[in-house]
Amino acid sequence: MMTGPLKILTRSMVRHSHAVAREVGARVIMVHADVIVEGGELQALVEDVNFRVILVSRKAGFHAPDGLEEMCSVVRIPDIAMTRAGQVKVATLVAAAESLIHAGDRILCLTGIDGSNVIDTLMVLDMGTEIELFTAMAADPLPPDVTPAVFERVLTLASELGVEGREGRAVGTLFVIGDHERTLSQSHQLVFNPFHGYPEEERNILDPRLEETIKEFSAIDGGFVVRGDGVVLCAGRYLAPRGKLDEPLPQGLGTRHEAAASITVTTSALAVCVSQSTGNVSIFKRGRLILDIQKPRGQGADGL
Repeated sequence: MMTGPLKILTRSMVRHSHAVAREVGARVIMVHADVIVEGGELQALVEDVNFRVILVSRKAGFHAPDGLEEMCSVVRIPDIAMTRAGQVKVATLVAAAESLIHAGDRILCLTGIDGSNVIDTLMVLDMGTEIELFTAMAADPLPPDVTPAVFERVLTLASELGVEGREGRAVGTLFVIGDHERTLSQSHQLVFNPFHGYPEEERNILDPRLEETIKEFSAIDGGFVVRGDGVVLCAGRYLAPRGKLDEPLPQGLGTRHEAAASITVTTSALAVCVSQSTGNVSIFKRGRLILDIQKPRGQGADGL
């Protein structure tokens, strides 16, 4: 159970969040729901916030408290260890992909350590300046042919590969999502395409049964090309983009990242790259690094 002083801290943070949101012109309050595990506490917290709320959770099947569905939206993020900053970035990106927040919005974030029952952090995020992804994705968070569910699934698989590797070994790979015709025209197979000839319904990345297959083929050279509706067109694809980057990538990013970034210059695709050396996940759009999710150092993660 939550002890007296800690419960007072949580209540105080929640109570003041409403006033802060009003004062800074926030459009929404984002709450890391996995912090609260005591029955009824989350519902009471949302009622106390009394503001438009996005609940962020890693739990499958999570839903808004009964009776508060109109006040709350729910964002699911990958159920893996991430740094607190990484979880903030992923939550905002998924919320943007689902059109829950937009460029120029200011949001308030309430968070703490998973399962602690204590809200100990309040952050104000300006989507126009603080998070670069909103400058590159202002008008179109996702390519026009890519559904949010497909993007979220690719992000989850990439994050899992970054943290877990494959059979105890670090792996590096990339996924190119959307604008598949132009992507295919600027790439070729390094090996025989393992997805060739299978019915589309059997190679959709949204099908949980495909997860082990994707992770198995992540170890081969080249990347995956994923159609906007989730159909995996190929693995082992070598990218030969025709576009050039306007500015060099940050230090530490190699040829895989350069290929991922470059393919987004001449296509409207989104590229998600997993670093073999660090396990970090990088997302590119329009030739720019728009999001870098760092793998946590040591054991566990520290919440949103």
